[in-house]
Amino acid sequence: MLYTATKTTLTIIALLLLTAWPGRAYSGDLSSVYSLDFTDYSGGPVMTWLNGKGFVPEQDMKDQRRIALTGSDRGLTLEAKTQSLGLLVDEVDIARYSRIRIDWGVEAFPPGASYDKGVRSDAVMVYVFFGTKKLSSGSMFIPDSPYFLGLFLCESDRIGYPYTGRYFKLGGRYVCVDRTTTGKSVTTDFALGDAFLKFFERDEILPISGIAIGVDTKGAKGNGSAKAFVKRIEFLQ
Repeated sequence: MLYTATKTTLTIIALLLLTAWPGRAYSGDLSSVYSLDFTDYSGGPVMTWLNGKGFVPEQDMKDQRRIALTGSDRGLTLEAKTQSLGLLVDEVDIARYSRIRIDWGVEAFPPGASYDKGVRSDAVMVYVFFGTKKLSSGSMFIPDSPYFLGLFLCESDRIGYPYTGRYFKLGGRYVCVDRTTTGKSVTTDFALGDAFLKFFERDEILPISGIAIGVDTKGAKGNGSAKAFVKRIEFLQ
């Protein structure tokens, strides 16, 4: 175990987490050190399938009436039916890596979503947690957290810009790693290690200790509906 936080603590932290390193394809020959494939669904309860990959649902991810989860050969689809906030959380131990590659897409963005305009909602976000040391959340009521990056797809926000939230200003950043249009499958290749060093002004890359897939439409306009899919998440060295 790389860190002392339980999955529940990590989940609480991630749920409250609410141009430098653009997510562009890298042409070099890198090997995969850790991979999650969501195109292998073969039937049965979706959560049983996700549990087999190490993921645990929290908050609205437990309620299919709020966030519907479906599996197919296209991958894992996450559909917010109303204003929702939920996570799928997994603990991992990835010591050697340099980049992250995500195959994913957005079918419908949350109405009005734009980090630049202060509407911090997303159809899908992949959180990556780093190391064992916990930094202050900025509130005595919110658990402290290891460093994290929240990676998301956007329509018009700045690519590669490290947005900060209300909390976790020391150790948390949210980054649009690709702009996309609805219905399009995107392969994002992002220099995760370099981004960690630059955004947090560190001189050493820390091991990855957790991954989460989130949906947050609480702050979106209208009914907060959104839809996205994830095919694969892969860490490269």
